[in-house]
Amino acid sequence: MRTRTLLVCSIIALAAVLAVGGFTRLTSASFTDDLTTGGNSVTVDQLSNHLAVTPGSSATGNVDSLSIDLGLVASPQTITNVFTVRNVSSVTRTATLVVLGPGQLGSATFAQSGSASVTLAPGASSAVSLTTSPSVAGRGTGQIRLKLGNSTWLYRDYSVTLDAAPAAPASLTATPIASADIRLDWPASTTTNLAGYDVYRSTGGSWTKRNTSLITATTWTDTSPTNGTQYSYRVRAVSSGTPSFESVDSPTATARADSTAPSRPTAILLANGGGQGNLYINLANRASVSVTVTLPSTSLAADTVNVTISRNGVSVSKSAPAPNGAGQVTITGIDATSVPDGTVTIAATASDAAGNTSSTRSATATKDTAAPNAPTATYEDRDDLADRITGTCEANATITATRTVPSAAGPYTATATSPGTYTVTVARVDGQTWDPITVTYLVTATDQAGNTSAAATLTYNVTR
Repeated sequence: MRTRTLLVCSIIALAAVLAVGGFTRLTSASFTDDLTTGGNSVTVDQLSNHLAVTPGSSATGNVDSLSIDLGLVASPQTITNVFTVRNVSSVTRTATLVVLGPGQLGSATFAQSGSASVTLAPGASSAVSLTTSPSVAGRGTGQIRLKLGNSTWLYRDYSVTLDAAPAAPASLTATPIASADIRLDWPASTTTNLAGYDVYRSTGGSWTKRNTSLITATTWTDTSPTNGTQYSYRVRAVSSGTPSFESVDSPTATARADSTAPSRPTAILLANGGGQGNLYINLANRASVSVTVTLPSTSLAADTVNVTISRNGVSVSKSAPAPNGAGQVTITGIDATSVPDGTVTIAATASDAAGNTSSTRSATATKDTAAPNAPTATYEDRDDLADRITGTCEANATITATRTVPSAAGPYTATATSPGTYTVTVARVDGQTWDPITVTYLVTATDQAGNTSAAATLTYNVTR
């Protein structure tokens, strides 16, 4: 009877233990299904029966109670050997890591597998690495869970704290601009909780912060350099929140301040001018004007030439590089259609790579795109002399007479007088009174700008 009573008591005690285990499956002292009894005793499984933990320089404790403090992490990076996990059982075991926060912590991986899970033979071990987030900075507190395989209850949660600095800009460019200013440009930091950026400058010695308040854009202009001095720059990202943290330096960019303008061009010429003296912009070339600019010996291959054609407040411009520095540069394809007819100004300047611009070299030309009226034309049949065509036209125009009937001949040309009359001598044509010969000429007038009129058709019956 005494034996039966003891057995019943043991069964009741075991049931009580199992009931308690059912309510504590998610605690750090959870049971396993592998329970053994010896008389009146119960053996409870725990993580330390399978895995051991050795802390690294950023951690303290053991498998049952580990605390991780990464301190200030200067940029998104992987911290290796935070702690080591070893299989202390007599069979192969799988260890799994789960990041429970904070957002500043991106992942936890085993060095042996490169993933959050590793299978270890008896006695084997693997170091654990923690990688911080490239997008979340600031102070963070959270946990990392180490568990046996895929168990939902046999695990330990370890506290993690860190101060994560933001990601620095991945690149930086420094560009000298006019008046010795230097413009900086950089890509945005990958950190999302960003307050702004700080810019640091050096001339070869210490680095000095240049901005008085955080820069929220990804470009900034240094307006205080000294002409001719070379400067180096770095940019750091600053996280929002309290406390805020500053990133490591961006790559360094260097530029020399430049406020010295190039010397002005020495000459300017209308390269494809039309009309008399090739000094006109006419109907034929107005949409594609070419201008040749001569640069002085001090010009550089990095300089740029700009040409502007203007009249009465209307202007058109075009630029071209000066690849050879000094000498001539021809800028083609300038569309001057919109510039009014009349005396136009053609201006040329030279700019250096920093944008400093020389004084202006100017010249004038005449824009005339109006074709003259067709000339009047009268045929003179002269006995024993060369025949002539006479008439009126625009003053100083060039007259061109081309015979088309009875056969092609010419062209025959003459220049009109200032009042606008002309005489063109043409080839003599002989005919008979009983059989006259018909002659036909096309007569045009070309003005001084090179614009040509419509053709006047002249027909005459020649008799002798």
